[in-house]
Amino acid sequence: MIYTLEILTAIFVMATGFAASWAGLELVRWAGWREPAMGRISGGPVRVAAELALAAMIGPRLLLANGFRNWRNGMVSLPLFAVLALVAAGWSMCSGVLVLQMAFASGFFLA
Repeated sequence: MIYTLEILTAIFVMATGFAASWAGLELVRWAGWREPAMGRISGGPVRVAAELALAAMIGPRLLLANGFRNWRNGMVSLPLFAVLALVAAGWSMCSGVLVLQMAFASGFFLA
């Protein structure tokens, strides 16, 4: 049996993941990061690892934004966009759990 509190917790976790994704993207854009060209990540293994970690953090936002843009341009069908939105929601839930775990582990909520 699923209770209302569990549904609200899931929505809160998903919103936290999306908020972290949006904030992370704005912070790195503010710091001067630009999206790399398709298939061209220049630099050493540290740069590639940093790009992968960044993509893991801001992935839900990029997936939704690019999927919506491609759906509006007719390159993605509506059922495929719905699948992309579900994947982005699940991804944001996973990153939201990590963000909330880090916040609780930091002791910020112990006051």
